[in-house]
Amino acid sequence: MNIFSASYKPFFSALILLSIYQHVFSQQKINFDYNWRFTSIEFTRDNVQKKAGKNWNDQFSTEKVSVIDSSLSAQLPLDNTLEPVKNHEWSDVTLPHVAFPEPLIVNQPREGIAYYKKDFNIPDSLNGKIITLEFEGAMQIAWVWINGSFIKRHLGGYLPFVIDLTHIIKYGRKNTIVVRLDNRSNLQVPPGKPVNHLDFLYYSGLYRDVWLTIQNPLHITNANQIDRAAGGGIFVTYPSVSENKAVVDIKTNVINEFHKGIEFVLKQELYDMEGKLAAITTNENLSIEKGNDKQYHQQLMVTYPALWSPDSPNLYKLYSKVIIGKKVIDEKITKIGIRSIHIDVRHGLLINNKPVRLEGTNRHQSYPWIGNALSDNANYRDAIMIKNAGMNCVRLAHYPQDPSFYDACDSLGILLIDCVPGWQFFNQSATFINNNFSDIRQMIRRDRNHPSILLWETSLNETYPAASFRCKQVEVAKSEWPSGNNFYTSGDSYFTKACYDVPYDDWADNIEARNNTTYPDNPYLIREYGDYEFGGDLSTSRQLRGNGEDGLLQQAWNLQWEHNRNRQMYPRCIGDLNWAFFDGVSGNLSGIKSWGIADIMRIPKFAYYFFQSQKKNAAPMCYIANYWDGKDTSGKVIVYSNCDEIKLLLNGKDIAHQYSDQGPDTPYKTALDKGGHPFDDGNARGLSSPPFTFSNTNYVPGELKAVAYRDGREVTSYVVHTPGKAAKICLEQATQGIPLQANSSDVIFVYAKIVDSAGNLVVNDSSMVHFYINGPAKLISPNLTKAEAGIATVLLQGATKPGLIKLTAESNGLRECIIEVKNLW
Repeated sequence: MNIFSASYKPFFSALILLSIYQHVFSQQKINFDYNWRFTSIEFTRDNVQKKAGKNWNDQFSTEKVSVIDSSLSAQLPLDNTLEPVKNHEWSDVTLPHVAFPEPLIVNQPREGIAYYKKDFNIPDSLNGKIITLEFEGAMQIAWVWINGSFIKRHLGGYLPFVIDLTHIIKYGRKNTIVVRLDNRSNLQVPPGKPVNHLDFLYYSGLYRDVWLTIQNPLHITNANQIDRAAGGGIFVTYPSVSENKAVVDIKTNVINEFHKGIEFVLKQELYDMEGKLAAITTNENLSIEKGNDKQYHQQLMVTYPALWSPDSPNLYKLYSKVIIGKKVIDEKITKIGIRSIHIDVRHGLLINNKPVRLEGTNRHQSYPWIGNALSDNANYRDAIMIKNAGMNCVRLAHYPQDPSFYDACDSLGILLIDCVPGWQFFNQSATFINNNFSDIRQMIRRDRNHPSILLWETSLNETYPAASFRCKQVEVAKSEWPSGNNFYTSGDSYFTKACYDVPYDDWADNIEARNNTTYPDNPYLIREYGDYEFGGDLSTSRQLRGNGEDGLLQQAWNLQWEHNRNRQMYPRCIGDLNWAFFDGVSGNLSGIKSWGIADIMRIPKFAYYFFQSQKKNAAPMCYIANYWDGKDTSGKVIVYSNCDEIKLLLNGKDIAHQYSDQGPDTPYKTALDKGGHPFDDGNARGLSSPPFTFSNTNYVPGELKAVAYRDGREVTSYVVHTPGKAAKICLEQATQGIPLQANSSDVIFVYAKIVDSAGNLVVNDSSMVHFYINGPAKLISPNLTKAEAGIATVLLQGATKPGLIKLTAESNGLRECIIEVKNLW
């Protein structure tokens, strides 16, 4: 294992690591997440939240202000900064870290000042190297000091910033970094909206990774540090792509921080994921004068490329090497995916000249208890779950998310809509506007090489400033991608024409109309559906798992009804994205926002399986959306499957055999009629896999089995049993195939399922469950938890050393369960 990777063993000291580095590597990023110390000051205030509304317009609380100064101190003396916490105790923390953890049910979002400090040592032998620190994200205004001297203020919590330590650290001696963070909203810093008016939470802390980078003075730059339009770092585009040949266009920015001019060679080597060399190019006899940087343009010709697409996410590794003599003195590795994107009214979305219809979702980067301080593995597990649901696109609402999620989507084949920070707020001040433009630039520079990026959402979500401002946002974005090749912007339309390549749908409280009439010559995207239109904050789509079978079926029906209509507007409508994948929380309403097709603990609802069934050509699946506990009196059994026909058996007896629903599309009536006419054998003609509605199915306790057929052949089945009396607890780790990692920031959910003697989930059980833990880990959540629909959940966090963890769950009158969790490097 590379000890400089994100998972290097933290008991190696920085001194040992850096000493080894100088003999082995030309350039390396070292994880800087360990051995931080933390304290804080929390503020209290009255929390005035909105009242839950049931009307269409109740969702909008757009604020437009014109405020010039929000008292943003550009520089603060360290002594004055630390004075309020001079008598505080400091605790040891590992990043990612949330400064003000929130409870499961958020009534008043926590705000305050967080302080982080860390001692570190850079060996004398590295004097002469270029030493930088990169913060992936710090919420939300940051001030940084090194050895008592103020170095930098950074505005905004969602994009990276870099500090050059080269000339300010003491080599061979202790250095101390101090970071002060203010997570309160600021009118000059997008999103800008006060958190108690916000439909999500800002959270707090150094909630993403920090990296220490060591390079030689002649090196490839960091695109977010050098601040150059369409420049800096590595920038890869694809001017020509076919199945026979692809052109890979590479721009590399190299800087010379030696004290003299330097001659060098720049080499690009492209390898496929099996390690085979696919293409190579070399520019020799290059030179840069001292103190200057230059951008170099090179091309690779790849024959018979393995193209990237959602169904075949083929990746390559690009090695960009700076060479002096025969020595590689700097090297950057960039994962890329060769693909072309074309979007128009006639064809919809084409990837590599093949049609792709978007069936996707929206995601907030948040967990209960730890907020947005997700580990890389936790982000990857979310992506796996989304992919397994049959989704091929995610809108990153409403801000750029952790880099690990983009990496996961590159690998898994999930298209992304990258969103600039913003939500129902606009400040007409020059400072706010310039910060928004900076966010657009920095977002594109950070994410431009990810093949998963489909659209760049430059609009401030649901804010609707003047068309001229929206066009300026697009202009800023396009200045970062001069060729325009494979580059498309998107944004809110709402009956005002601006300059987006792919506008979103126009509609206003008409559940039947998800069109775009403002841009008649443009393709468009339905970027959110399935929630507010069905009753506002009281939407019948918002269903906790504990609401039972009827509630979960109602949510699934709403999504089916609308998704069916949306798909019939293809290809001009390139797809639709439901709101949302996971339940969440917000600052403007108390409680859990139960809009997800999976709950906040990542447990699927019925609607999850509806979407999974829409993957027609995937492996065969079927799911009975029924608990078979006798509480449903409709006589209907709903089966989701991507197969041709379903046979239903009750206690081994064949009771029905039919094809999928083929009835007509019917009006929903109104969004407030408490559900339309659910599962009427229709409203499925636009679906790739209509559900199977079995009517007049009389309840008899026992086993209900669905057998699925393709081309007349049995291919899969699903069984549900009438649950008996609760008898025991079964524990299950929600790893999505990625085990808990021993780095003290990785977390996994563990589910305590209350089951009967035969192992069937007792869905109506809401017992209190006690959890006990032994070993190198801790529970982030309370250890006494109430089961919801038969499942009690805890959040388990690994320690900084490997080992065996024993987790015990017990409840009165039930047999306890003990599982062993391996805490791995």
